[in-house]
Amino acid sequence: MESMLTSVLRHFGYYQEPRPLTEFLAFKETFDSAKAAGLSVGDYIDSKQFSGPRSPTDQTIDGMVALGVFDGRPQRICEIGPGSGRYLERTIAKCQPRYYEVYETAAEWRDWLVARHGVIARKCGGRTLAATESASIALVQSHKLFPALPFLTTISYFQEMARVVEDGGWVVFDIMTESCFSSHHMKAWLDANPWHWPWEPHLLTKEFTLKLFADRGIDFVDSFPVPLYPAITECMVFRKKPSQTGRQCR
Repeated sequence: MESMLTSVLRHFGYYQEPRPLTEFLAFKETFDSAKAAGLSVGDYIDSKQFSGPRSPTDQTIDGMVALGVFDGRPQRICEIGPGSGRYLERTIAKCQPRYYEVYETAAEWRDWLVARHGVIARKCGGRTLAATESASIALVQSHKLFPALPFLTTISYFQEMARVVEDGGWVVFDIMTESCFSSHHMKAWLDANPWHWPWEPHLLTKEFTLKLFADRGIDFVDSFPVPLYPAITECMVFRKKPSQTGRQCR
């Protein structure tokens, strides 16, 4: 999703010639390029971002595994903005869920995910999860989406994620917090010459985010950094308090 690698990504152990977020996610172009490279769509996209032992997608899933997100094999999952389905595919492999719904604004990608993975496509207005019942989802997640969304759009989705997650369920997403903008990261951003990109990074403080979810009975579990050119995002993992009866994820 990006241009030339900077020293900050070498610091994190990667060397690649990346491109800006969403630049190469045109449906037909991506499929043709993946086929020519002899790779799956997900592996092709990862290979265009990073060349290293573990891709950003792998690192995200590894972090979720380490924090116990998949221990109970959540069976009702909602993903916001799955795009090409890189995280969706790996999540399905971990859980074999009986129900997986997606909110995706790109029609070609959405229809392809439905045909390939049998997921349920919900009508997506770009701000809410209106078609999903409250307290009905064991894992609601979004990856590589919120860093580029306007503040109020992200907050609307946060409130919706808190609404739809069930007692004992998980909420997982990545954002750009204060820790994503160290002096090294800021230099990387400026060196990347992002002025012509169709998006820009949106900082959201960790304290604000934790309080928003805590006020809705959802506890912060932990977080970990994930590469996103030209620097990083912070993947946040939350869990809703179990009910008085101790009901766990379905």
